[in-house]
Amino acid sequence: MNLQRVGGVASTANAFLTAIFLIILTVVFPRLGLVTPADWIDPVKGIPAWAASPITFSLFNMDYVLMSIACLLTKLALRERMQSSAPTLMRIAVIATSIACAMWAASGLMEIGARASLVSTKDASAYRALMGVVLGLSVAGDHALGWALFSTGWAALSSAKLSRILSYLAVLVGVLLILDFCSMVLGLFGYVLFVIWSFWLGVVLLRSKT
Repeated sequence: MNLQRVGGVASTANAFLTAIFLIILTVVFPRLGLVTPADWIDPVKGIPAWAASPITFSLFNMDYVLMSIACLLTKLALRERMQSSAPTLMRIAVIATSIACAMWAASGLMEIGARASLVSTKDASAYRALMGVVLGLSVAGDHALGWALFSTGWAALSSAKLSRILSYLAVLVGVLLILDFCSMVLGLFGYVLFVIWSFWLGVVLLRSKT
């Protein structure tokens, strides 16, 4: 199995999955009354939104799970590419990616599993508790992915295994996602750049001969 091509497919898929994630987050959810994290935690807004469009929330959470798989496959391909030149940085990148993927998968699956019962019972306290955990896991996953991208960009710069622009872009996206817990705007901008980086990286890996 050519891991570089697998990583290329995964990275390209991740670009589209992240674009879907951004569209739902910035276009669809505001129409359901969910604009800020405070709106998500508020059961007066959140529970009716869940009841009004369950398919949207299922798609959003499954997108999270699929993104975690794609990110991990991409990082394994990058580790194969740069392991010999920057072993420590790539080890950090793989560990950070694994943490991010676990956080995202837990966040998405928890919400999918609990949504039906909370919508039917309209338990405001349970809803607040669930969304507090879900949002916390999501932000922690973004933060871990930021460190993974920062380490990957640094490794690429030191090993010259990727173009310098692509490497610097990974560092920039990493910094923005690391600071995601400070500002939602930084995280959103980071994910917009992440779409570009993932698609570009996918093309590079698919063209790789080894």
